[in-house]
Amino acid sequence: MKHESSIRHVLLVPALLALAMTLSLGPAASAQTPMSQGNDSNVTRGDLPSFDRFMDSHPEIAEQLRRDPSLVKNKEFAENHPALQEYMQQHPEVREEIGENPGSFMRREERFDRREDQRAVRPGDDATRRELGGFDRFMDSHPEIAEQLRRDPSLVKNKEFAENHPALQEYMQQHPEVREEIGENPGSFMRREQRFDRREDQRAVRPADGATRRELGGFDRFMDSHPEIAEQLRKDPSLMKNKEFAENHPALQEYMQQHPEVREEIGENPGSFMRREQRFDRREDHRDHAFDRAEVEGFGHFLGDHSSVASQLARNPSLANNEEFVESHPDLQQYMKEHPGAQKQLTSNPQNFVQSAQQFTNSTAAPKTQLLNPQPKPQK
Repeated sequence: MKHESSIRHVLLVPALLALAMTLSLGPAASAQTPMSQGNDSNVTRGDLPSFDRFMDSHPEIAEQLRRDPSLVKNKEFAENHPALQEYMQQHPEVREEIGENPGSFMRREERFDRREDQRAVRPGDDATRRELGGFDRFMDSHPEIAEQLRRDPSLVKNKEFAENHPALQEYMQQHPEVREEIGENPGSFMRREQRFDRREDQRAVRPADGATRRELGGFDRFMDSHPEIAEQLRKDPSLMKNKEFAENHPALQEYMQQHPEVREEIGENPGSFMRREQRFDRREDHRDHAFDRAEVEGFGHFLGDHSSVASQLARNPSLANNEEFVESHPDLQQYMKEHPGAQKQLTSNPQNFVQSAQQFTNSTAAPKTQLLNPQPKPQK
C-alpha cells in the first residue's frame, strides 16, 4: 500500500512541475505573440490610410496598380510615374511591405478603401450624403474647377482662386454647410467626394446594367465626335429636350432617331443622364491615360511643334480620323505611321487623347522653338 502511494507520488510530482511551468510561462508567451502581431497591425494601420490617400489623388496610377499590383516592382513603371517613385522613397515602410507581396498589400488597401467609402456615405449620415451628392454634381458640371481642386484641395480656401471662379464662389455662398465642412479639412472632404464619385461611377456602369453601359458608351462616342454639341449639352442638359436646338443640330437629331432607348432615358431626366455620361467619359479618360502615358506625352510634343495641326485638332479632335485631313498633313500622317499606339488612341477616343496631349504642348513648345530657331542678337 505504501509502495503504491510512493509510486503515485513519484509519477505525480513531474506532472505537477510541468503544469506549473506551463502556467508560469503561458501568460508571458501568449502576451508576447499578440504584442508582436499588434505592432505589425499598427504599422499596417498607419500605412494603409497613407497609401489610400496617395491612390485617391493619383487615379491613373491607382487603376493600373489595382489591375496589376506587380507593376509596383517594375523599374520602368516607377520611372514613368515620378509621383509614385517619390512616395515610395518617402515611405520606406510601405515600399518594404508592398515589395514583399504586392497582391496582398493591394487587396488590403482595396478593403480599406471600401470601408472608407462606406463611412463617407453611410446611410445614417444624411447631411453628409446630401452635401457630397450636391458638391459632386457641381464638380461634374465644372470639370476645370474639379481637376484643380482634386489636384490641390487647399485652393478651396484661396480667395484669389475663388474670385477667378465665380461659379465656385456662388456655390459656396448658397451652401454654407459645404463651405464650413470643406473649410475645416479640404483634403479630407475632397477624398470623400472622390469616393462618392467612384461609387456613383460604379452605379452608372455596373456590369448588371448592360443596356445602360451600351447606351452610355454609344452616346459618349457621339459626344467625342461632336465636341461643340457636347460642350453645350454639358453646360445645359435641358437643351436635349429643346426642339429648336435639335433642329439646329441634325447630327444629334439623327442620333436620337436611331437610338430610341437613349432618347427615352435622356428625356426622363436629362441632367441625371448627362452626369452619368460624364462619369463614363472620365472613366474612359482614366483608362486612356493609364495605358499609354508615353504616347500621350509624345503626341503633345508633336502638337507643340505643329501649331497648325494642334489648333485644328483642338477645335475638332475627330479630324484625326478624317483621311483627307491626315493626308493633307504629311507630318501628322508620318507620325501616326511611326506611332501605332498614338494612332490607335486617336482613332478610339480622339477628344480625350488630344486633350490629354495638350497638357504637354505648352510646356514643350517654347523651349523647342527657341532651340530650333534661336533669335538673332540685336545689332548695336
